[in-house]
Formats: sequence, structure tokens, C-alpha cells
Amino acid sequence: MSEEAGQMMGLYDDPSDQRSLSLDDTSSTEESPDETRLSLETANDAVPYTGQRFATHDAAYEFYSEFAKRCGFSIRRHRTEGKDGVGKGLTRRYFVCHRAGNTPVKTSTENKPQRNRKSSRCGCQAYLRISKTTELGAPEWRVTGFANHHNHELLEPNQVRFLPAYRTISDTDKSRILMFAKTGISVQQMMRLMELEKCVEPGYLPFTEKDVRNLLQSFRKVDPEDESIDLLRMCRNIKDKDPNFRFEFTLDLNNRLENIAWSYASSVQSYEIFGDAVVFDTTHRLTAFDMPLGIWVGVNNYGMPCFFGCVLLREENLRSFSWAVKVN
Repeated sequence: MSEEAGQMMGLYDDPSDQRSLSLDDTSSTEESPDETRLSLETANDAVPYTGQRFATHDAAYEFYSEFAKRCGFSIRRHRTEGKDGVGKGLTRRYFVCHRAGNTPVKTSTENKPQRNRKSSRCGCQAYLRISKTTELGAPEWRVTGFANHHNHELLEPNQVRFLPAYRTISDTDKSRILMFAKTGISVQQMMRLMELEKCVEPGYLPFTEKDVRNLLQSFRKVDPEDESIDLLRMCRNIKDKDPNFRFEFTLDLNNRLENIAWSYASSVQSYEIFGDAVVFDTTHRLTAFDMPLGIWVGVNNYGMPCFFGCVLLREENLRSFSWAVKVN
């Protein structure tokens, strides 16, 4: 990752993003019955407009988030409002630019060290306001205010993906990362393996090395005895969730893991299509298990490397390599 990208990630990893700000309601555009148009699940409209309708407030949020991503910024949920006192339910929601508001100045304490992290907030007033209506007995959410004027530069498409809102790790990828961690693979190796598996260029996964490190740290916090979770159990758990996941293993005379190989469903499919030429690389060795790591790699129709599978071998001998080639 470039130094510029790293600096930008640091700028937008603002821990204060959960604080609220105050928007001036008088600056919003109120709804007008004459301007109301019906949006069919927002599929036919690219830009929010006053009077646009959504079935749920989550649908409105997703639509505005996609619009923001195309424009070069991200959004966050702001305040919510009720109507006619307590118990009447939620009737209005605000979604704002991630750079809205201003971070309050922290009071310094001599005995407590302070982190000098620059905030991304700059008082941006871009927002979307939706209000709940119950016309014809069917509740829906209607856009009653929208402003897209930013007091900061918007990001380019190759930069906007670094914003925290768009850096996500799916449940499937979380399982793979945790399994890789059990084998002792470094974070850099995990990233490279997943790039090969997904056939994406280096640095173009929907998450970064920092996100993976944070995820691994959260695993340790959830399970203090995380090291006791063995690789075989993880493979069995993945197999239960995904029948197309494949793994084979052997045990030695002491009932220790001797060899293990695994391939994900996407890797098996790639092998069936592009498996006419395969490279088997065993240059890596895992210190956690004291076992060499073998990787099967091929090339797709676009000339990009694709990941077929992995194997851990107890010994680098003819018997182990013959087993690895056979199970693959």
C-alpha cells in the first residue's frame, strides 16, 4: 500500500465518527406535494430527490450510501426524531456526510498520554433527511431534505474504497482469515492468498491489512484460549457450512496432524476451468506448525494468477509430496 493511501486511511479512521452534530433544519429543502414522485425501491434513480419514497429507512440508507460511494464520500447515521411525544415511534431520520460536524477539543491531562490523531470532520453540511408517512395505510419513508454541497474535496474511485464505511470483511472471509491464522500464515501472506483466490490485483481486496490485524485482535479478545482451536476443527466447521469445501488430512502414529490440504469451492471451480497448467510452490514454511506450506496456483484467461488450494506437510519428502499431488 502506498504511503499516500496509508496517510489517507489514517485520516478517515476517525474514532470520533460516532459523535453527533447539529444540523440547521432551516437550511433543508422541505417536501412539496407537487414535487412528490414514486421511486420503485430506488432502482431507477441515481440521485436522491425531495419526495423520493422508500419502503424502509434501511433502504434509504443503502441508496444514499451507494450514491455517496459513486460521488467520493461516505455517510453515517445522524440523529433520529419522534413526533407528538414519547411512544409515537420514530418519524424522522438524518443521514450525513462522514465529515459532518466538528470534533470537540479534548482536555489534556498531564498524567494521561493523548493521541494526536487528525480528525476527518470539517463541518460538512451534506445530508439526507427522510420522514415517515402512512398514506393509504402503508407506512413508508419519504425524502424531505437533501443537500449535496461539500466543503471538502471528494475522493477518486481508487481512493474512496479506503474509507472505513466501504472496508468490509464478509463472514466467509472471516472464517478463512481465522483458519489462515491457525496455520501461522502472516497477514501479508493471507492478503496475497485471498487476492489470488479472488483474482484481484494486489491492494484491491475490500479490506486492508490493518482491518485483518484488528479482526485477529478481536478474535483473541473473544476467546482467550484461541490457540487451543485446532485447524482440523475449523476445516470441519467450514465443511458443515459449505459442502463444496474440500479438505484431506493424515495423522502420524502419535495422532498428530501430519499433512492437511484444503480448497474452497471457488478454488475448485477455478481449477476445473484453468487447471491445465498448475504451479506448486513450497517456498514458504510456517513457524507455528513447523511445516512447509504448499500453494497450487494457475493462470486464468486474463493472465492473472488464480488460487487453487493449500497444503501443509510435516516433512518435505517423496511420500508427502506424492500424497499432496494425489489429494489435489
